[in-house]
This record gives sequence, C-alpha cells and structure tokens, in this order.
Amino acid sequence: MLESLINGIKLVNFTSLDTKEIKMIYNWRNNPKIASYMINKSIEWNEHIRFIDTLSSSNDKIYFLAYKDDLAIGVISFVNISKNSCEFGIYASPDLRGMGDLLMEVVVDYAFNRLCVKEILAKAFIDNLRAITLYKKFEFNIIKKDKDMVYFSRKKDNI
Repeated sequence: MLESLINGIKLVNFTSLDTKEIKMIYNWRNNPKIASYMINKSIEWNEHIRFIDTLSSSNDKIYFLAYKDDLAIGVISFVNISKNSCEFGIYASPDLRGMGDLLMEVVVDYAFNRLCVKEILAKAFIDNLRAITLYKKFEFNIIKKDKDMVYFSRKKDNI
C-alpha cells in the first residue's frame, strides 16, 4: 500500500515520493535538530536515494512521510517488522512544533492495527528527553538502558 489515512493523517510510502518530497526529507534528515538524534549524524544524497530504492524490495521495513491536510509534518518508520513485533522511528519537520502526539497516535495505530504486531519497540538517545517523555506518555515502558540509549516496549494489551 502506497498511501494510508490514519486519524486524519495521510501516510505516503517513501517508495512513491516525488522528487520534491525526497529532497525535503533529505534536508530534514540532515538538519542539526534531527541529525543530532540519529545514529548516522549525516547522510549523503546518493546514500539517501539508494536507501529509498531498497525499500521497494524490503519485507521488514516501511517508511512514510506524514501529512496533516496538505502540510508535510514528519516521518515515521517501522523496521525489523516480524509477525510479533516491530521497532519504530519518528521525527517531525524541523520547522514545526507539537507534532509528536499526532505522529505517535499514527505509529501506535499502524503498528497494532495494520501491521498487527503484538509489541512495538523503540529506542532513544539517553539525552533525548523529548522523545523519552513522548514515548512514556504513549505508555511505552523502559525495558533497558545503556550508556547511550534508552530502550522501550509497548505491548498490544496496553491499549
């Protein structure tokens, strides 16, 4: 499926993005507000294009650009998708504030109701207090910490 509508948010699969959208996401991804919380702090254009190209043949990951009305508000991703679980990633447009709750509602709905997993996993850098607070607000439990990361889980029966 290339497009979905969840809670009024339109999800456009990365595999069907146009050039303008691909460039916008590339710029978001390399923006210091977002890149500072990524494992790879910056990506090259060719790497970005190659990654998007690999998504059409992947069975265990899916990436979406999220729109509210006609405004692109962020990116959500699901990786390591299996019958039982998946891990999500999320970031909002660096130019917007207050999109976290909207994006998280979509993450939880999509994972449990479209992917039909029993558990959603996530991780955040230990200093990313906004992400940690957001995940806790959406009933994710901390399952592990190390010197760099906090790991989260939410099981379907938490709903």
